[in-house]
Amino acid sequence: MLVNYIRLIVVYGLFAFITASYEELCKFASNITDVEELAHHKYQVLEDCLYYKLSQDATAMQGKSNAISILPPSIAAGETLDAEVIEIALKQLWMNEIWHVMNINGHFLISWKDRRMKWDFNEWKTDTLNIRLYGRLWVPDINSDKFQTSTQNGDYAQFYNIVAKNNGNVTGRLEFKMQAHCDIDYSNFPDDDKNCCFRLKSVLYPHYIRYYLARGEDGLDLTKLRTNWHVRDATIKVLPDEDDRKTQMLEICLQVRRRSSTLRIELTLPMMVSSLLVVIAPFFGSFRDQINVKLFAIFIQLVSFTFLAIKAPQVGFGETVPHIYTFYVFTMSTTVVSLLLTLVISAMSRIRRKLPPAHRYTLLASALNISLCCGSEPNAEIDGTSAKDYHQDWLQIHTAINNVVSFLILVAYTIGIIVILCV
Repeated sequence: MLVNYIRLIVVYGLFAFITASYEELCKFASNITDVEELAHHKYQVLEDCLYYKLSQDATAMQGKSNAISILPPSIAAGETLDAEVIEIALKQLWMNEIWHVMNINGHFLISWKDRRMKWDFNEWKTDTLNIRLYGRLWVPDINSDKFQTSTQNGDYAQFYNIVAKNNGNVTGRLEFKMQAHCDIDYSNFPDDDKNCCFRLKSVLYPHYIRYYLARGEDGLDLTKLRTNWHVRDATIKVLPDEDDRKTQMLEICLQVRRRSSTLRIELTLPMMVSSLLVVIAPFFGSFRDQINVKLFAIFIQLVSFTFLAIKAPQVGFGETVPHIYTFYVFTMSTTVVSLLLTLVISAMSRIRRKLPPAHRYTLLASALNISLCCGSEPNAEIDGTSAKDYHQDWLQIHTAINNVVSFLILVAYTIGIIVILCV
């Protein structure tokens, strides 16, 4: 018991000493006429004296020691605190594409009323009080909605640069770092879209704090944002909590798209070249040359498909089928069909026939071959003693059939590409 009494006496003695020291130190404030004439360290002392006086008044008003830093400014039951969001700015944005997680850094500029932060300007000759140490003044506990697990997920929110005016208006800069799981649309891969929403709310005073957006839902400032993603849409909203409709929360939603033109070129250029080879294959001349060209095109497409698989997300695309995959499959299918038809027509052209084709078919085939400007098979050598050989007539007809089939494949491929691009 004696030890406890001694401790109590020491505490009260220290409190009385500190109080007397502050009162002695702050006497100079009554003689100030213009704060602009004060040295920097003197102005800090003046602010400390003002804070000490406001803290004493708050303790007397709310009946609890250190009330100015641990209790909200409201006194009556049912009161609410209006937190006005003056500015929202994002500074950094990056993605973890393996886990579909987006991270953002930024800050809020929030203002609210605190009746305890009022003083007479004529007495203190200043209308501004800078709260330099976090924890000296109560601030709204605005945190990520995952606050209870913030240590694990890396979310962070803390007030800095808190400034109070003599009319009770307090403004603070809330720096934050948050992450959220994103819904990803791979339809336009590699220019895939990611939709991510970040939520903030009060944990200790969920029914007490009410939010107001000074710049509206489109007031996000992205001028200083550093990222390699294109932000297509950015909004901030005040929404009721799904679990408690009386609780308000701030929701920041971002829709971003990858900016990688080089990757897009790497994935599409080889397939475009290979499809061009398939289209112009009839201009290479003989069936053998056309078949070799189409086989080479298939080789390019298989290599391109392997490269696409390397660039795809490690966990795949889910249920989404990207347009580029449809383009790859359609191009490879068209090439394989074109190759098979050329092989069949080439095999049919090698059959020796003893009867000539109808004359009208020969004329039509000759006209088509001339009109389409495609190559033809080399003429076979015929000696003067052999019977008439009709192979060249049939070969001309098969060449015309191959040219018409190639033209139809070109038309079908063009229509298919247009449909894929328009979907």
